[in-house]
Amino acid sequence: MENETEQLPRQITHVWQLTAVVTAIIISAVGGGSLAIGLSNSLSFFTVCGWLIIGIALVTLIAMLALVPYRWRFWTYRISDRDVELHKGYFFRKQIVIPIARVQNVQLDQGPFLRWQKLQEIAIVTAATSHKIDGVSPETAEQLKELIMKLAKEARNDL
Repeated sequence: MENETEQLPRQITHVWQLTAVVTAIIISAVGGGSLAIGLSNSLSFFTVCGWLIIGIALVTLIAMLALVPYRWRFWTYRISDRDVELHKGYFFRKQIVIPIARVQNVQLDQGPFLRWQKLQEIAIVTAATSHKIDGVSPETAEQLKELIMKLAKEARNDL
């Protein structure tokens, strides 16, 4: 039972963009606090740090937003009888192969941003670690969970 390589749904890009904005807002809030302390007390160190942190937040936001299409294009997964493969990146490629026999559990997670886009995250848990498929539709997530657990049980019975 070989499945073809699948790509994440396009809605995940909205989740990643919103995450980038929220991250930049949090970093900017820290910078704004430092800036407020520095300006109210005439402390140049805090003023400089505040502007520096706000600049870092802006650069982080631009970089994260610019990388969203790249991230989506090269994030794929494939499930076969023997393993689950996760592929990320083009310049910095990362391929994770999880043997089906090592899978102990499959968890479905859905935070507020994923819920907003009607997506779920799949966490494939082994004894050593957990690997995630960032977001798929709830129907697909349930099907993949059932498939992976069925294959894992069969693989353990074969050992």
